[in-house]
Amino acid sequence: MFIGEYRHNLDAKNRLIIPSKFREQLSTTVYVTEWMEGCLAAFPEDQWNKMIEEYSSLPITDAHARAFLRQITGKAEECSIDGQGRILLPQFLIADTGMKKACVILGTAKHFEIWSEDKYDAYNSEMNLEESAAKVTEILK
Repeated sequence: MFIGEYRHNLDAKNRLIIPSKFREQLSTTVYVTEWMEGCLAAFPEDQWNKMIEEYSSLPITDAHARAFLRQITGKAEECSIDGQGRILLPQFLIADTGMKKACVILGTAKHFEIWSEDKYDAYNSEMNLEESAAKVTEILK
């Protein structure tokens, strides 16, 4: 399970250190794609395959399903983890999400997210945890 919040910087070559606690749960590859709220999501290979299989079973006649599948697969990149525990983020993902140097790596159970620090801090200050918890509780009922 991916949990915790870590802050790291992209280096000059767009490499990002993956927290060691996360690397312990990964093989040598992670799948990175554009995600919701303007961040990136990184998946271990088994979770990526499960997610793609699940989303691929959505009806092809549904325009929203097609658009979502296009977005997450078309903007995905298979990233290798180097000997120093870094991944190379492609320039198009950095540009599309507005990342600069400072990043937040956030565990979200089965995958982790990579945020621009500025975007994450703004999102986090606007998010109402109590309201979200109440809505999720309703969904689970």
